[in-house]
Parts: sequence; structure tokens; C-alpha cells
Amino acid sequence: MIKRQLAITGALIIREMTTRYGSKIGGYVWAILDPVLTIAILTTVFSAIARVPPLGRSFAFFFATGYVAFYMYRSLSDQVSQSVEVNRPLLMYPVVQIYDTIIARSFLQIITLFVVTLVIFGSFRIFLGYYHINLAPILLASLISITLGIGVGMSNIVWFHLNSTYQQIWDIINRPAFLVSGVFFLPESLPPTIREVLMWNPLVHIIGLFRSGFYPTYRASYVDLPYVIGLAVFSLVFGFVLIWIFEAKLREPKK
Repeated sequence: MIKRQLAITGALIIREMTTRYGSKIGGYVWAILDPVLTIAILTTVFSAIARVPPLGRSFAFFFATGYVAFYMYRSLSDQVSQSVEVNRPLLMYPVVQIYDTIIARSFLQIITLFVVTLVIFGSFRIFLGYYHINLAPILLASLISITLGIGVGMSNIVWFHLNSTYQQIWDIINRPAFLVSGVFFLPESLPPTIREVLMWNPLVHIIGLFRSGFYPTYRASYVDLPYVIGLAVFSLVFGFVLIWIFEAKLREPKK
């Protein structure tokens, strides 16, 4: 049973790789370069607006420590939410479960994120000489971001399938998430009333925790671990239950 499950998951991972990246290595290289180029372009734009970073000496490094944590959540939630639709023909076979497609997509995206993170911060280490890293908060923030992304993506599998209007509304609401999650600013610099509202955004906590692993003097005292960990675990369990309830409905073509 376990061997068969591993074989199914492995086959789905290989299919995901060929579908998303093609049979040539250039496709996967582009998946790595995409977030790297995004950081480079956005850094250029925001550096023109704010030449002095809120932390450290490099705005590019400050921006990268925020964007990578945000990208972990965003990319996983987007990829997982489409896992059923892109693998729908395979769901005709009873041996392939919906959770198999989610596991395969999540695994491939996590590996890609790992490589992206190494490339980005390895480049900073080589070219700019940054060397201080505290792995504990970095790994914890990454795990929380990944868990939240998978959980939100699993819930959206159901909501997107049941209501296409919701998908459009989600896309509209989700667009400003990048601007209000602390990617290019510190919550401490905001007025108390605005900061209190932003604290409901779990990504603010995740980014603050992730960033504290790169800046030894930055404590990110506003990070509420019980809140953000609890929310991430809840989203994962809630998504799992939703798919279990609507599994038969999800196997039907989307209307």
C-alpha cells in the first residue's frame, strides 16, 4: 500500500515537472529566475522611492528578506489551488486521490522554493558579503508560510470549484496583500492604529520572524507565534476537511 502510494505520488511529481517546466532544463531555470528577477526589478523601483532601508545598509537585501517569505506563501497557495483542475483527467482513475495531486504539487513547489532561497541569499553572501544567519527563525517562518499557503490553497480548491465568482473576488482582494504584509516596510514605523489592523495579517508576523533571522539586532517583538502558528495549522486542517467533504463534487467537471 505504501509502495503504491509512493509510486503514484512520484509519477504525479514527474508529470508536474514536465507539465510546468517542460522536458528541457530551461523551464526549471526560469522558475528559479522568475522570483530573482522580480526582486531585482522591484528593488530598483522601491530604491528610487526609499534610498535608505529601514534595516541594514542594502535595500535589496531588506526587500529580499520580506519578499521571499511572502513568495513562499503566495506561490504555494496559488499552485495548490490549481492542483485539481490541472490534474482532472487523472482523477478519472480511482487509484488517484485528490490529496495525491496536492502532495505532488506541494512537494515540487517546496523543492523549487528551497532552490530559489539558496540562489537569492547565496548571491547576497557571495557578492555583498552578508554572512549573519540565524537559522531557527528562518526555518520556523518558512514552515509557517508553507503550511499557511498549502492550507489556503486547499480551501480554495473547493471554493474556486463551487463558485467561479469567488475566484475573481479572491484575486482582487489578494492583489494588495503584497503591499500590506511588511515586505518593504517595518510595522514599527507605522502609526499605532494602522499597525493594530495590520497585525491581523498573518504574513506580517511571518515576514517579521523570517527577517529577524538575517538581522541580529532586529527583534520583531510584534510577532505573535501562537496566533500565526494556530492560524496556519487551522487553515491546513480546515482545507483537509473541506476536500474530504466535497471530494465527490470536486471530481466532477467545473461548471
